Amino acid sequence: MVIAMSPLGSSFVDRMRKFPSFINCTTIDWFSAWPEEALFGVGKGQLLDYAADLKIENNLDDIVRIFQIQHKSVEKYSDDFLKQLNKHNYVTPTSFLELLNIYKIILG
Repeated sequence: MVIAMSPLGSSFVDRMRKFPSFINCTTIDWFSAWPEEALFGVGKGQLLDYAADLKIENNLDDIVRIFQIQHKSVEKYSDDFLKQLNKHNYVTPTSFLELLNIYKIILG
């Protein structure tokens, strides 16, 4: 079952208070773009523990910036795709995290 609600406004807060299982028993996907600083911070945090093992500690900031640029460019092209062809391509923070995990697996 999929329930879609806008997190804006007091009605969302009221619903969460009345029905706490919306929070406790569900998975919440936020379909909003992360700012560049958040992508960089999360990306660096995800790779920092593995930097020594993967031998990327000297280039960690540059590697994270590359992933940040890639993710932002996919967001931009997804918007263009929607405008030109009226087709949705969802790029979520989970997509970014999966990209980092795949990178760790390939280097490992």
